[in-house]
Amino acid sequence: MEKAIESMKNQFRSKHNIKSDAHVIFIAPGNEKSEVEFCLENLRKGVKEFLLKYSSPTSLSPKALPLDGNFVTVLSLHKGSDGEEYAKNYIRDHEWTGKLVIVTNENNQHYDAMASSNFGFIYDG
Repeated sequence: MEKAIESMKNQFRSKHNIKSDAHVIFIAPGNEKSEVEFCLENLRKGVKEFLLKYSSPTSLSPKALPLDGNFVTVLSLHKGSDGEEYAKNYIRDHEWTGKLVIVTNENNQHYDAMASSNFGFIYDG
């Protein structure tokens, strides 16, 4: 099982140009518009605060890595849902800190994304 997960992780990161040692945050805000509407702004603010605290030049740590290329957020959406439409419109209109990759449940992209992530936030209504 561990080898399969590692393989999924490496393939996903390679496909999306994510370094092997980059920190990846997985976010699944739900598939209903109301779910995504409820949590996406808070998740966006939380990710921004986290990234600014732990990346240079804004971190107080002398060992902090630069934001570019070292921190990635993966947003997992349900293909064709009202939540997907709302999230994509929201992302278009609001700045996201760091690199953002959007995946869906189509072809099990969300499983590959989870395998490649360091930690995640999942909301389901």
